Amino acid sequence: MEMLQILEADKERILSELAKAGVPEKVQPVLDKTFDRMLLQYNEECDEERVRDAAKHMLQTAKALVPLVDTAGDAKVWSSDRGAGASQAGVKMTVPAIACLIGGILFLAGAVLGLAVSAGEGLKLSALMGSIPAAILGGALLFFAGRSAFSGNAGKGSGADTSDRQVEIRVEPEKVWGCLRALVLSMDKSLREVGEMAAYEKQQINASQESVTSEETELLSGILESAYCRREEEPGDDSAQEMISQIRYYLHCRQIEVVDYGGGKREWFELLPGGTMTTLRPALVRDGTLIRKGLAVAGQ
Repeated sequence: MEMLQILEADKERILSELAKAGVPEKVQPVLDKTFDRMLLQYNEECDEERVRDAAKHMLQTAKALVPLVDTAGDAKVWSSDRGAGASQAGVKMTVPAIACLIGGILFLAGAVLGLAVSAGEGLKLSALMGSIPAAILGGALLFFAGRSAFSGNAGKGSGADTSDRQVEIRVEPEKVWGCLRALVLSMDKSLREVGEMAAYEKQQINASQESVTSEETELLSGILESAYCRREEEPGDDSAQEMISQIRYYLHCRQIEVVDYGGGKREWFELLPGGTMTTLRPALVRDGTLIRKGLAVAGQ
């Protein structure tokens, strides 16, 4: 079973959990649990240890890459007009408005007082000419005081943006699923390559461990005997030792060990009388069982 089959069998649950997550910050736990379930099921189906180890490392890497996955969908903007009504209620008097208000009251009071005094003596043209400008000036000052107060308040109420705004980015489950599926496809490709390599290596090992025929065993034993004798007769001849090493390795790859006299059981050798213990032909042994007897000088 491949990773993609495991993932697609769980598609509905994954999309449901992503939709419940809502925001990108909550996607990581959802995908982490998804990867853990995938690894558990994959290990139950996979018999090759090397492939299981590769799947484990790949999913650990995938967990680390989750923050880079494009999960963002549409952005929602929430706003509230808190405080806008309060800014329009009431009148805020500025310093120029207050000065105009006081001046206007004083000029109007002076005009009224002047008219009242002159009325007791009979209205005189000079008193009337002095009170009228004072009344006009006082009225103008009051007008400017009111205009300044209300215009300042209106500017703050309508021109300033007192609303609070919040931007929320929502998760798009289908977009996350697309990224997840592409990632798992890549993992499956890599896992197939690991499995093929492991199978090839096993095949090579099995081929190298094929049983050696009796004819081949007899031939190699004879070559070893010739090489051992030449090594004894010509100690400086490295070719004999090189041939012995090559045959030893060849037989070792086929689970056959080359054993010298003294390194194994005595009954594995045909013994000749002599003064110095010497191996003339090594014994050939597989899994502790003799398959070709050796020949040796037993010594004193």
